[in-house]
Amino acid sequence: MIAIRLPKNQWGKAWRAMIEVAPVRLVAQDPIYEVLPAHLELLNARGIPYEVVVPGRQRKESRRHATPD
Repeated sequence: MIAIRLPKNQWGKAWRAMIEVAPVRLVAQDPIYEVLPAHLELLNARGIPYEVVVPGRQRKESRRHATPD
């Protein structure tokens, strides 16, 4: 999957355009979205700027282990 960041002032326009093509998934609070190549083609065709990013690994919650007896 491709991850992108959208400028805040273009977010609404970009979001409405992208969901017409296929689902888009928010993967980080930054906000970073997972998109398909078709989404990028659409954004380029409409002149909507975006930044391709490498999403950071999500931290997993650490497991709690019982203490030894």
